[in-house]
Amino acid sequence: MKAIPGIAVVSLLLVGLAGCTSAGMKSAHVAPAVVNGSAVTEARIRPDAQYIAEVEWIARQRGVRVHWVNPPERRVSVVTR
Repeated sequence: MKAIPGIAVVSLLLVGLAGCTSAGMKSAHVAPAVVNGSAVTEARIRPDAQYIAEVEWIARQRGVRVHWVNPPERRVSVVTR
């Protein structure tokens, strides 16, 4: 009876290791394309104007006034040279 907990622990470890090795060489990494050295991509955060307009339009239809405390934002990539 004393061997059963030990066997259970060892078998769980082996199943865990087998799961790690079955992942293979697949990954979510995608190699970047060739980039022009003079161009720099910069991420800027801008208000999400489309979403804001939709919410305010619906609010006007219902007779509600919207005051944005934390307006929704969208990350925009900008290429500068």
